[in-house]
Amino acid sequence: MSVRRVVTGVDGAGRSTVLSDGDAFGGDTWGEVWAVDPAAGLDALADPHEGPMVLEPPAGGLAWRVFSLPPDAVMRERFREVATVIPGMDPDGFHVTDTVDLVMVLDGEISLELDTGDVALHTGDCVVQRGTRHAWRNRSDRPVRMMAVMLSTRPA
Repeated sequence: MSVRRVVTGVDGAGRSTVLSDGDAFGGDTWGEVWAVDPAAGLDALADPHEGPMVLEPPAGGLAWRVFSLPPDAVMRERFREVATVIPGMDPDGFHVTDTVDLVMVLDGEISLELDTGDVALHTGDCVVQRGTRHAWRNRSDRPVRMMAVMLSTRPA
């Protein structure tokens, strides 16, 4: 999955310009578009490329991601692998983060599973996920493409 990312900034003469134009960091199913770390400031080119993948953005910051979720059979196997690496994720994919997540389904159908039931989502649907326990279930036979901006609720 390729996600083109254009980053703007200000040049030495004070003019707006393109600082970076290329692929977002990631692999075949995940694109880390940008992360904001309040400690870095606006002038920092705060690429999320450094270090291991983390689920939550830095305290007081944000993370912007574009990703594909495969059908459930594949996704549940990945959850078991990821649960050993990402704190707070259980082997069934349920997790809670200290974030407000602004999520949009870009292409496909997926279910948001909550403690009280499922919500069916389709292309163009949006979710404001407010730090609640949840999991994603792709019951279709093809990948679902999504976008999320995760805003940290932990003070910087």
